[in-house]
Amino acid sequence: MKTKRAITLFLALTLQLLTSCEPKKEADVKMPHNIIPVNKGIMMKQTYNNDIQSIIERNRENGAYQGTEFAWINIDSLKNYIALLDKVSELNNKKITGVRIYFSEYPKTGQYSKEQIANLIPGRETIFFAPTIATASSETSKRFPILEHVPFSIKNTGENKLKGNFEVITRLLSEGERNNTSFQKQKLVEENETSLLLNEVAMFPPPKQ
Repeated sequence: MKTKRAITLFLALTLQLLTSCEPKKEADVKMPHNIIPVNKGIMMKQTYNNDIQSIIERNRENGAYQGTEFAWINIDSLKNYIALLDKVSELNNKKITGVRIYFSEYPKTGQYSKEQIANLIPGRETIFFAPTIATASSETSKRFPILEHVPFSIKNTGENKLKGNFEVITRLLSEGERNNTSFQKQKLVEENETSLLLNEVAMFPPPKQ
């Protein structure tokens, strides 16, 4: 009887061990709905070159300027950024709805390293990422729902800089957005403000030869 019970126990433990050693099936990855065809991407890039980049180049450095072709970010850096936003959302029990990608330009003068100057950083077009939270509808956002997702920073309230009150960065809002919202005007810099803006992306073209 004891032998039979021992064999049964042994088989149960073996089955459990084998089951736990089976490779876990990863969740199915679905193709995003907003993937565009290659031909459309090429067409959009060429349209930008002809309509926008050409205007920038004609009007800077007497036609010698090379407009920014693209920006690049390391995939691990991007994953880490998403993980950071997930952590912020979890710590504050607030939903981060998305990310705005702002077109921007580095100041022509400032505190730049020799490497940044060599890579034509001053005055070059770039982008930066700004996480967003949901806000109340306005007359403008009723026509453009995307405007209901506004950039924010954290006014931290303790030692953890990732935890605190979410405050809209009003100076990043367009004039139309500011005119149609009741957000309080934000100060330029606050000591207890945690920024979640992501920049420092690589850009092309490279330095001039």
